[in-house]
Amino acid sequence: MCHSFDRRQVGDRGRGVMVGISPTGGFGREPFHPIPSTRAHEQVVEQIAFAILSGAYNPGERLPNIEALARLMRVSKPVVGAALKVLAGASVVRAIRGVGGGLVVETNEVPEHILAMSGPLGHVDLAGIVEARRPVEMQIAQLAARRARPEDFAAMEEAIERLRDHREGELSMMIRLDHQFHYIMGRAARSSALALYQHQVLEHLFVRMRGYFSNPRAAGAIVRVHEDTLAALRSRDPTEITRAMDQHMRPLEEMVRSIAR
Repeated sequence: MCHSFDRRQVGDRGRGVMVGISPTGGFGREPFHPIPSTRAHEQVVEQIAFAILSGAYNPGERLPNIEALARLMRVSKPVVGAALKVLAGASVVRAIRGVGGGLVVETNEVPEHILAMSGPLGHVDLAGIVEARRPVEMQIAQLAARRARPEDFAAMEEAIERLRDHREGELSMMIRLDHQFHYIMGRAARSSALALYQHQVLEHLFVRMRGYFSNPRAAGAIVRVHEDTLAALRSRDPTEITRAMDQHMRPLEEMVRSIAR
C-alpha cells in the first residue's frame, strides 16, 4: 500500500473480502459478527462500512434486512436502525419501501466521519498501527499467492488499470484505488480474521494520516509498485513476495519513523 499522498475519500469497485464462516468451514457472503459493546450502533456502522469498502456489497446491491442484520450481529433492531440512520444520513445506504425494496448500497465512497467511528484501534498510536500493518499485509500476501484464483488476479489487474487511468487526475482519488487492490488481495487470501484486521488498519490510516501526505510521490511510481506486487503474487514465490511487499510498505513506515523523531 503506497500511502504517499493526501488521503481523501473516493470510491472503489471490485468484489472484496468475503468474510463470515459457513457451517462447513468455508467463507460465506455475510461480513458480520456479534457485537459486545455498549456503543453497539457505532460498531454496526463499522461492520457495514467494512462490508461495503471490502466489496462484499457493491453500489446498487441490497444488504440483509434489519431483522437479519440484528440476528447476525446479535443486537436489537433499534440498534441496527440507529446505525442505518447514520449511514443513510451520509448517503451510503438507502431504504426502499414496498415490494422489491430493502436496504440498498448507494455508494462505496464512505465519508471520513463514518470511518472515524471505527473503534478497535482508536487507542493505538500511529506507529503501533503501522507496525501491525506489516505482519498482517505480509501474511495476507503469502496466503493470497497460494489461494488466489484467476478471477482474483484479474480483479487486481483491473485495480491497477484504474490506478493507471487516474495518474493524471487528483491524487486524492488514488487512495481508494490503492485500497481496492489491498481489499482484493485480502479476499484472495480467504482469511476472515486477517481481512478484518486489514480493514481496521487501512481505515485508521485513512483517517489519521491524511494530513501527512502533502508531498506525493510520482503517480507512475505508485502504479509500478502495485505492478511489482502483482507480479510477485503471481509468481507464488514466498521470497519474491516478501521482497515486493517490503518495498510496497516501506515508504509509509519510513515516513512515520521520521515524524516520530
